[in-house]
Amino acid sequence: MYHNIRFVDPKLLNSTNTILPPTPVQANDNPPPGTLKSILPCTPLAIIKCLEYAGVYNQLLKYGDRAFGKTVTVINRSEVVGRPLAALLANDGARVFSVDIDSIQEYTKRPKAPATEQEAREEGTIKRQQNRMFHPSHVVQGCKMTLEECLALSDAVVSAVPNIKYKVSTDALKDGCIAVNVAGEKNFEESVREKASIYLPAVGKVTILMLLRNLIRLVKYQEVLKASVPLPPPTS
Repeated sequence: MYHNIRFVDPKLLNSTNTILPPTPVQANDNPPPGTLKSILPCTPLAIIKCLEYAGVYNQLLKYGDRAFGKTVTVINRSEVVGRPLAALLANDGARVFSVDIDSIQEYTKRPKAPATEQEAREEGTIKRQQNRMFHPSHVVQGCKMTLEECLALSDAVVSAVPNIKYKVSTDALKDGCIAVNVAGEKNFEESVREKASIYLPAVGKVTILMLLRNLIRLVKYQEVLKASVPLPPPTS
């Protein structure tokens, strides 16, 4: 997930010496021969599926970069939802602002563009800068923007703050954005529908489906592992 590993060979999962490479951008999401799709955390994956259905992802682009051109703000950098979600979105090509109580970070897999032609030449050549489209997996950078500035740029806003008093200001939202509430308490004001083109008040049911998805993946992993174990020699 954090290293952008989308497909795995189940036979390698028991090895402590195996280092899996990041998955390169490809035409579709079909696993390469000998691999299966990775297990991913249920709630972040559920949010991704909701954003795909809502049109944040461009299905015409290659798999692994279909959120290119989109900006997403994720409020609450928890290890369970916020941080893995920011990583998944960034590895799909989005520019992500990860907002927590004491800081804002930017997740992206695209290198910062040089401000001037001279800066580009100092790093090598302009052509090389253009060809280096993205890192193999996302990088995390500090961000000096305020929450309001992040929200004004964001095509989608996901909030997962477990506090009944916390509310995302409707006035700060970008017109036509997609707002997704993940917390048990509603993090958006009642007027959110006046600004958001789509408002999802909960993702719990989709999370359950992603849990089932992961269970099916585990069963398939076990089938591959059993098939790879040689049968014992017959006893006389």
